[in-house]
Amino acid sequence: MQNGARWIRDKAANSLNPAQVETALMRLANAWRPDAPPLVEVIEHLPLGEAALLHLLAVSSVCATRLTQYPEHLLWLCSPEICNAPRSYAEMLNDLHQFVAKQRQIPAIENAEDAVVDRHFSALRLWKGREMIRIALREVAGAAPLEETTGELSQIAEICIRRIFAYWDAELRGRYGSPKAEFAILG
Repeated sequence: MQNGARWIRDKAANSLNPAQVETALMRLANAWRPDAPPLVEVIEHLPLGEAALLHLLAVSSVCATRLTQYPEHLLWLCSPEICNAPRSYAEMLNDLHQFVAKQRQIPAIENAEDAVVDRHFSALRLWKGREMIRIALREVAGAAPLEETTGELSQIAEICIRRIFAYWDAELRGRYGSPKAEFAILG
C-alpha cells in the first residue's frame, strides 16, 4: 500500500481537484477486493485511459462516491465493449435483468414490506449508477458526442420509468383491482 499511496498522491497532485481525487483513490484502494487485479494496474489499463478516470474523479464527487462504494464498477469499465462504444436500449435492459437476477439470490427480510420494495429497486439504483459512471467517463474522455450522451441518458430514464411503473402498476392492481380510467405519462 505504501507504493500505492505514493502513486495516488502523485496522480492526485496533477489533477484538477487534488484533494478530491486523492480521497477517492484512497477510499477506492481501501475498498478494493484482495482477489481483484491490483488497483493501479486496473486504472493504468482502462480502455478509455487513466487520465479520463482521474478527470472524472476530479469533476464528479457523485461518480467518485459511487466508485468507492462499488469498486466492482471499475472492473466492469475495464471491458472495452462496455466503455468504448455506446450501449443500446436492449444491452442496457439485458444488463438490468442480470442485476435483478443477482438481487433475487439475496435472501429477503421476512415481514418487512419496505425491505422487499427496497430490494426490488436496489438493483435498479445500482444498475443506473453504474451506467451513469460509464456515460460520464465516456463524456469526459471525449469518446461520446453530446447527442450520444443525451440519447443514453434518455434510455436510462425510460428504462427506470418503465420498471418502476410496471412494479407499482402490478402491485396496486393486486391490492385494489384495475382502475376505471387509463393511465398515461405525458412528457
